[in-house]
Amino acid sequence: MVDIDLFVQALRNAGHTVDHVFSVPENAGGYELTIDGNTLNLEQARALLEQDEAK
Repeated sequence: MVDIDLFVQALRNAGHTVDHVFSVPENAGGYELTIDGNTLNLEQARALLEQDEAK
């Protein structure tokens, strides 16, 4: 299970603006996040954070 609050904080610490976090009921445990004005699913948001960490 994802600790979404910790994940959002990591994105914000990396300099991203996280405006909204939506739980997606039809995909149990899934989330969509509005990051820097773009809606990303959890997998896309993880890839963004990993890309930031690689810099």
